[in-house]
Amino acid sequence: MLRFHLLQYGSKLGDVDYNLDRLIKAMDELCVGDGTDVIVTPELYLPGYMSKDMFFQIAEPIDGKTIGRLVREASKRNCHVITGFAERDPETHVLYNSAVAVGPEGVLAVYRKRHLPSYGVFDEYRYFGIGKGDIPVININGHRVGIAICYDAFYPEVSRVMMLRGAEVHVYISAAPDMSRLHFETFMIARALENVAYTVYVNTVGQYDGLGFFGGSHVVNPLGSVLVKAKYYEEDVKTVEIDPSDIVNYRSHRPILKDLDPTDIELVVRSLEEHLKPRLPRAEEVKGKEAIVVNK
Repeated sequence: MLRFHLLQYGSKLGDVDYNLDRLIKAMDELCVGDGTDVIVTPELYLPGYMSKDMFFQIAEPIDGKTIGRLVREASKRNCHVITGFAERDPETHVLYNSAVAVGPEGVLAVYRKRHLPSYGVFDEYRYFGIGKGDIPVININGHRVGIAICYDAFYPEVSRVMMLRGAEVHVYISAAPDMSRLHFETFMIARALENVAYTVYVNTVGQYDGLGFFGGSHVVNPLGSVLVKAKYYEEDVKTVEIDPSDIVNYRSHRPILKDLDPTDIELVVRSLEEHLKPRLPRAEEVKGKEAIVVNK
């Protein structure tokens, strides 16, 4: 059994210590101490999603003081936390929009967001590098939990990797504004159904520079039913107990692994290669122009 606490908090922009103090206070109030508690916060909760140029000053490496303190507090309370922070690579100094999972034994995983939105109101590319690392699936109290961030949910391959690696619960931390509400409420049900897994979605809330974040954090079971849902446009905390072992029963009725055809994945890879292959100019397109030399 796992007890998930959806900490739908807004962040004080640029004030990592303030946001961390609130998280630790929530740990005091919510964690029972039996190792089954998992507190999940929104994307970039510790610095605040809309901190913009402040990211360059407040980002820290994974072994920095902020995550170090979070590990100590989790160890004291025998609980687990999945939260978002601005990570600075100590070697390259590149910043990443990252999620960290910590538990009594220390840091369990760090995930760097793989898909950065760069359209409309989003400008994550200005601050963060693209995460090229693995998609983590960690062990919490004997259960497998996968972790990703917000826009990653638009790409079902992310959750598919989690499922193939044994994840019974797929956690998505998020900072999604009003116009994205339908997308994420649809995606969390879809990701749960297509992988026969639990999905946990925790979104930020509040108004920042005229941009509204809707909240609406929720948990979906493997049959697509919403088990618990937080308020819209208000800070809220929701708790739900789930038994990921139920996945065995759910998948006996919907045997997704048995029916999965690896050639489907091969088709995706082949199609991507064809779609992304640079288009070389035809001979008639360069007639009368300088010759184009192509190294084969």
